[in-house]
Amino acid sequence: MLGNEADLTNRDTFPFVTTEKVRFGDIDRQNHVNNLAICSYIECSRVEMREVNFPEISRDPANAWLVVHFEISFKASTGYPGHVDVGTALINIGTSSYVLGHGVFANGICLATAKTTTVFANRQTGGKRPIPDALRHELEKLRATQ
Repeated sequence: MLGNEADLTNRDTFPFVTTEKVRFGDIDRQNHVNNLAICSYIECSRVEMREVNFPEISRDPANAWLVVHFEISFKASTGYPGHVDVGTALINIGTSSYVLGHGVFANGICLATAKTTTVFANRQTGGKRPIPDALRHELEKLRATQ
């Protein structure tokens, strides 16, 4: 961990954790969970985090959630059958965007870490808009522990 940056390899960093079932279709020719399946697990956790923590804002048809940047580092592999835990936490928040950190874990081992930058936008125009105070407050509750 460098400076004040959250340690995404530590499951305790994450205030929000979901569990995803590893499906047979998620494995590759090496009998490992495919990298794109890991990305899908992260997407599910990110969306569930919104639905659980601020459902009214998440479901408001005027709002759009634009993923503008996604980066991932793969650290280990897992196979089928099984489950993975996906942690999601707020890393940074700006005027109209925020960065979530993610960690994917199986059997106590970190499989991957990732960051997603999302822009809060107007669904009709597609233009970015300031994050409302109510959403900012809910996101801050999900800040990564140091």
